[in-house]
Parts: sequence; structure tokens; C-alpha cells
Amino acid sequence: LVGATNDGASTISSYWNEVFPRTPMPNAIQALLPSSLEIS
Repeated sequence: LVGATNDGASTISSYWNEVFPRTPMPNAIQALLPSSLEIS
């Protein structure tokens, strides 16, 4: 996730939602994503 762009972060979010549809993304992962990205 080093140097992840907003597009990369969105891809990660989409992947997470597919694999863990009812599980919130851990804060540890959110911290690695750009702060401009909001994960609902």
C-alpha cells in the first residue's frame, strides 16, 4: 500500500467490501490509505 493513490485506495476498499461485506475495515488499514478517502 506504499504510495497508494486515491484510485488504489478505492480498489482496496472495493476489494475489502467484497471479501468482508459486513466487516468494517480495521483502523490499521484505514491509516495506510489516503486521508482524503472516506470509507463508509
